[in-house]
Amino acid sequence: MHARGPPGLLFPVLPLASSVLMLLMSSLWLLGAGPSLVLAPDLLLDPWQVHRLLTHVLGHTALPGLLLSLLLLPTLGWRQECHLGTLRFLHASTLLAVASGLMAVLLAGLGVSSAAGGCGYMPVHLAMLAGQGYHPRQPRRALPPWLLPWLLLALTPLLSPEPPFLQLFCGLLAGLAYAAGAFWWLELSERRLRALQEGVLCRALARCWPLQLLPTPGGLGELPVTHPAGVSFPAGTPLWAALDEQMLQEGIQASLLEGPAQGPESPLWLPKSSVSSLRLQQLERMGFPTEQAVVALAATGRVEGAVSLLVSGEVGTEALVTQGRGGPAHPEGPGPP
Repeated sequence: MHARGPPGLLFPVLPLASSVLMLLMSSLWLLGAGPSLVLAPDLLLDPWQVHRLLTHVLGHTALPGLLLSLLLLPTLGWRQECHLGTLRFLHASTLLAVASGLMAVLLAGLGVSSAAGGCGYMPVHLAMLAGQGYHPRQPRRALPPWLLPWLLLALTPLLSPEPPFLQLFCGLLAGLAYAAGAFWWLELSERRLRALQEGVLCRALARCWPLQLLPTPGGLGELPVTHPAGVSFPAGTPLWAALDEQMLQEGIQASLLEGPAQGPESPLWLPKSSVSSLRLQQLERMGFPTEQAVVALAATGRVEGAVSLLVSGEVGTEALVTQGRGGPAHPEGPGPP
């Protein structure tokens, strides 16, 4: 992704949450705050220390553990944040950090003392990798996605003495539970997510540089690519996720049927409200015309895909953009010849 800086130049932007996490973990290491964030076995007995269920992932007591966590944030965290959006990435990371910490503390309370007593972000890395099955659209890789967290679990103790192996394993289990839909009742609703993204703070952060809040792909404010009828979801997709996706696609198709009838040779009228305003603003700041940006977003549903179409010149000028859904009374694009 790119954001426009000075006129005529394009500068890369960095995902906001992942980059801030890197700065925060580095600062806590320099301040020597790692030991005060260790996940203690008797954590639940002290109400003033319950915050460690979340903050233990930010502290590090060993330099190799810090370097490994920092290395994986650009290689994994940035990609995950671009895929999920900043708000969903933050929500999922927070949820999995608390879940893995709670599992480790409960195991320690049952007598498995080696399950706690450490800190570090690696359990969240493992949980996010294991939880990627929640999002069925994954690019093809040399290794199957389900194998990656297990390989990382086996290699981490060889590279860093923290956190303990069982604490890492709790992170992986939390990710598997997330992929199976065990935390569906804690998920952000689409309505809540859209309300947050349309807020003043999120809009301001979405225009920042070089750290930028990334919008959530596949939100209700945009038109995702629909799948042909009869195409089933990949194996392992939770039932509730498949139903949500099916209902979303049916709603999009129904909204398209409500539009005005068009002749076989008439231009395609697209309402501006059919795509995400945040994504449209990003494309406009890159210098792309509004009409072509709306068409590209409606076709792909993602900024990266829209940029690819626009750069390759695959978006024509036949579509006309309107402010609302009512019809072509006030087009933004050039009028018909």
